[in-house]
Amino acid sequence: AGIRLSLGSDSHAVIDLFEEARAVELDERLRTRRRGHFAPLDLLTAATAAGHTALGWADAGRIAVGARADLVTVRLDSARTAGVPPVGVFFAAGAADVEQVMVDGRVVVAEGRHLSVDVPAELAAAIEAVNPT
Repeated sequence: AGIRLSLGSDSHAVIDLFEEARAVELDERLRTRRRGHFAPLDLLTAATAAGHTALGWADAGRIAVGARADLVTVRLDSARTAGVPPVGVFFAAGAADVEQVMVDGRVVVAEGRHLSVDVPAELAAAIEAVNPT
């Protein structure tokens, strides 16, 4: 239909863009009973440049002079990613493989942990607030 594919997540329980990317391919496999609808590079573009463009951020989603420095580093030595070519990471990696995240050139996640928020503690507190035991 000529519409640019972009990826995101609306889940609060599982926030994993790799899972969302795999779901795009796997859902099409289920629908058509054929493999290979989306190449890894297509999914990468949908999760980066096309996703940022869909949000109105034309200066993001790519590595270029003048573009935002929004970057994610993914471990390629985990049980899921060992031996996988970097372009195939969307079919193998998960959120647990994210090692570092930069937003506008500022590191917000290092060694897999958010630097300014204790995410597990905040999530547990939020869940407890709406579902006291």
